[in-house]
Amino acid sequence: MTRSRVLEAFTAALLDDDPQALYDKAPCGYLTLAPDGTVVKTNDTLRTMLRTHELTGTTWQELLSPAGRVLHETLLMPTLRLSGAVNEVAVDLECPDGTHVPVLLNATAERDPRGRVRLVRVAVFDATERRRYEQDLVHSAEEARAAQRAAEDAERRLSALVDTLQGSLVPRSLPAVPGLSLAGAYRPAGDGSEVGGDFYDVFATDCDEWWVVLGDVSGKGVDAAVLTALVRNGARALATSLTESEREPALILRRLDELVERHETERFCTVSLLRLRRTATGSWAVTMASGGHPPLLLRTGPGPAVGVQAQNPPVGMGLYSGPDSAGEPVQGRFDLHAGDMVMLYTDGMSEVRVPGGLLGDEGLSVALDAIASESSSADEVAGRLLDHVLALQDGTPRDDIACLVLVAD
Repeated sequence: MTRSRVLEAFTAALLDDDPQALYDKAPCGYLTLAPDGTVVKTNDTLRTMLRTHELTGTTWQELLSPAGRVLHETLLMPTLRLSGAVNEVAVDLECPDGTHVPVLLNATAERDPRGRVRLVRVAVFDATERRRYEQDLVHSAEEARAAQRAAEDAERRLSALVDTLQGSLVPRSLPAVPGLSLAGAYRPAGDGSEVGGDFYDVFATDCDEWWVVLGDVSGKGVDAAVLTALVRNGARALATSLTESEREPALILRRLDELVERHETERFCTVSLLRLRRTATGSWAVTMASGGHPPLLLRTGPGPAVGVQAQNPPVGMGLYSGPDSAGEPVQGRFDLHAGDMVMLYTDGMSEVRVPGGLLGDEGLSVALDAIASESSSADEVAGRLLDHVLALQDGTPRDDIACLVLVAD
């Protein structure tokens, strides 16, 4: 049989189909209502949908859920009277057994010659699957919102943890040291969401003896923070437990290396240790030792800043003992008089890219001279140096930044 003959046979079958069967077995429910809402006629599909054998004589309102009755009075009937039709009204129908079936209604009103409603024809579409799909969407959206809230809560907790950890590594405020002005500046890399490895500390071991520690642990995150706390607190514990004759930066540097080695970590730490003792003349005698750290910058009076270092290996690399040992750690000494300035910093300040390469220790000393020539305030010098380094990176540092500025009074 050709395609055209198949189509003709199919069309003929449709024309010969029983109109009553088309009504009763339609893929949606049909019902006809009198003007007062009495059910006049229904099809098999609707009766099957509502799990009942007879609906004739029932009122339309009886088939609606309580919420559907309100919708019928406030929307369905007023719209039918006004425009003669409504489409896709979502209601619940109530079965004789009390269960509800979600449906969508399309309805038209037939009027008599005088314009009064003579009857209402309603098509009823089972919306159970659609309702389930909508509920699944709502449930998924609620789960997504709950997940987002959980993520936001986790981010807030992480931020609080980072702040707490960082607060334990960098003091919120520096102690007041008679005869010495102190200021620190700190800025974590990126958006500050991850705890860094830069740290500093200032503490007293005697009424006329103060220690300054500044360092940088390799890497970031909690592991780096643990090692940072170990080195910072270890330096303080060692310095305060040793006798005056033993309190030498070189010895503490060696002891810190042993401490980090016992910690069994692959990380290492660069650190600068300064011991400051007040002399009878009011100046400061400074003894220093550095473990792989950038040189400090010393500015004597109005003179230019120069780098000062007593360089040793970083702590935690096992280079203070054994066959590869460089021997006893070395330390240096200098004096601080009124107006002299010292700046200690981590490589997050010097290893900043500028046209032609890196800012470097020399570029940082030039910036220090320019700023210190205008102000001798430790707070202002530290703040302006931080601003300068940030400006070179468009305000977002690529590495952690820490610095301390000391000015002798």
